[in-house]
Amino acid sequence: MKYYLGLDAGGTKTFCLVGDASGHVLGFGAGGPGNYEVAGVPAAAVEFQKAIDGALETAGLKLNQISAIGLGVAGADLPEDYVMLEKELLYPIMGDIPRTFENDSMGGLRGGTKDPFGIVIACGTGCVCAGVNRAGKKTRVGGINEDFGDMVSGSSIGIEGLKAVWRSRDGILGETRLTEKFVTRSGCPDIEALFHEMYYGRITYADLEPMAKLVFEAAWEGDQIACSILEWGGKYLADMVTAVARKLEMCRDEFDIVMTGSVFKGQSPVLKDVMTARIHRECPGARTVHALYEPVVGALLLGMEMDAPVTDEKYAVLSRSLDEAALKFGISFQAE
Repeated sequence: MKYYLGLDAGGTKTFCLVGDASGHVLGFGAGGPGNYEVAGVPAAAVEFQKAIDGALETAGLKLNQISAIGLGVAGADLPEDYVMLEKELLYPIMGDIPRTFENDSMGGLRGGTKDPFGIVIACGTGCVCAGVNRAGKKTRVGGINEDFGDMVSGSSIGIEGLKAVWRSRDGILGETRLTEKFVTRSGCPDIEALFHEMYYGRITYADLEPMAKLVFEAAWEGDQIACSILEWGGKYLADMVTAVARKLEMCRDEFDIVMTGSVFKGQSPVLKDVMTARIHRECPGARTVHALYEPVVGALLLGMEMDAPVTDEKYAVLSRSLDEAALKFGISFQAE
């Protein structure tokens, strides 16, 4: 029996799964922040090792018994990042074990859909879109930061909501439910008090977070200004998806668009509806879906697929085993 390891390293946690060639999940381990850009390479290495050791120990295996490894690592953006991380982080821990090393968005895609192809649009603290076509060609757009063109995120939606409040205060826009919501969130008695507190820096953006939630709430209540902000967001996210689809020549294909991140959990459907309608102008066979599993499951699948395709039967075994593993390890592997 061959054994595989999948590791997902993000800005807040590092998860690791060990499974066998038939799809059974055998071990799980967890560590802290694994994004080297945030924590630094030495600190990330500690969390990688902690998660891997935990997964191997609960599986009753040693690292030299692992046949292949799938990795999704936040912060791995440029070719030189991969070279550096292989040399300074992965090789010292994993040696020569065969592995596929991707940005964490690819783990999110593979865990998000049953198919080994498709597109993922991840929008929360930041925003990134990535895809794989049926031939295995991959590409990605966005995901660096606003200085390099990223536009829509939970933060930017919230900031646009606050800007709308100031424009409403000045009479540039009409009345909006956002005003009451931001005032209530701030604890101020009225909009003038909030304006002065923010002008003098006594209240900051951070004090009002999560601001995007207020925009989604106002849109759900029928506020047209809030709806316009979500429409703006949906259009841009759709343009990211269609850019990936064009690069991968997928526009006439049928495939899943996996939606992940806090923005897609908002109360109002306006952003998702606008995004979906705009995508369908170019990609009529695309299906917008919420992710099935956490990215660490995708990382495990990437490792397994280094040896052989994951058949429907093997995927069914994995799905059942993940439910059992959730009870055993006290953590859900289904996407939130």
